[in-house]
Amino acid sequence: MHEKVYIRDFLNMLKKHSKPLAIIMGGSLLFLIQLSFILPKSYKSEFSLNIYSKYFNNALIAELVPGINTSAEMTQTIDSMVKEVMNDDFIDEIGNKFQIYSKNMDLVQLSTERKLLREQFEIFNVGGNSFQVGFIYGDPVKTFEVTKFVLDRVRNHFINTRIDTIEIAQQTIQKKLESANVNSKFTGEGAGNNIVSKNPTVLLAEINKIDQEIGSLKLQFNANHPSIIKLEQRKKTIESWLSEMNVGKDESKDSRVSQDEKFAPLLMSSDKETSKNITAKLYTNFNNINIALDIERKSVASYIGLTVAPQLPTSALFPKKRLFASLGFIVGMIFCFIYVFYKEVMRGDPVVNAEFSAKENGTKYFGVMPKVKEDDLMSSKVLLLEDNSKSYALEYNPQVDSNSKS
Repeated sequence: MHEKVYIRDFLNMLKKHSKPLAIIMGGSLLFLIQLSFILPKSYKSEFSLNIYSKYFNNALIAELVPGINTSAEMTQTIDSMVKEVMNDDFIDEIGNKFQIYSKNMDLVQLSTERKLLREQFEIFNVGGNSFQVGFIYGDPVKTFEVTKFVLDRVRNHFINTRIDTIEIAQQTIQKKLESANVNSKFTGEGAGNNIVSKNPTVLLAEINKIDQEIGSLKLQFNANHPSIIKLEQRKKTIESWLSEMNVGKDESKDSRVSQDEKFAPLLMSSDKETSKNITAKLYTNFNNINIALDIERKSVASYIGLTVAPQLPTSALFPKKRLFASLGFIVGMIFCFIYVFYKEVMRGDPVVNAEFSAKENGTKYFGVMPKVKEDDLMSSKVLLLEDNSKSYALEYNPQVDSNSKS
């Protein structure tokens, strides 16, 4: 049979050990609350940015600068761009600017402190095109200043990267247009006019084309043919320009296999209709990219929304007094349980211990003598003695007690 446990017995047990339990609970609370004042404090400041989808797409330059349409690609791109900013050079710049690094460090110490400083940053995606950057440090003012510094650098990186990408496309189209302009001056109606561009790549491409034309004419005519002489003169003129720009023949051979050179023969095609169509397309793209560049320079900052601005931390992230008080209460409960368990269970019942001891010694256990007050011994009232299994009623008779003495 299982013994029943009554709430009354539990409360009596707590009452029995009330003083030790109160001391244990109070000591745990006071110790952990005091510990929250002693431990070094950490403060956190953070910001959150949202990169709108129009940052990655512009209809005017969709053919020249590929956009990103899926949310997964946008998230990966944003994450990689933020990590590009948080490189070792930038971490070292923060450490030196805000005097977080120690002075006169060797390479091993620098690497260790750089790793520790990097671990103070928290960078993660908060859904969609939004990401959050937080910084944890022991000084609340420095924490706030570092967070603002990182915010400015990240925003500028996003803005400059977008503008640089469009400017590279603009410069590439401009080079193609210069090649087309040179071709029109040599082969079109304005062949006798001055060349619009003296780009070395364009001039080297023209020399290559002249060599091919001279080789073709020499198969049919001698070297004194007027067309050959005219081409030779044109070649010398271009070579003189290249010599002024310190571009030699050896260098020209390497330049002829460049990326710009691959496109030059198409621009210098003898088919005037094809050249006009290519040039018109280039002018259209060049016009669109100039318009898009002007728009992006003025509005790209608005594509980056600041949803959470850095704030000066007013309370420590760790340790928190409420947290340590709760922890102290839990620890106190655990120690109180251990104390009661030891006192009531591990120590055992005195009666059971006495019976076990008597059995080992070969004697017999008769029980525990009841405690009776002296006043009760001098009266004739009935005494009720109780134990766990039996109840005894004893009546004290002074007459019997005197006869027994006699």
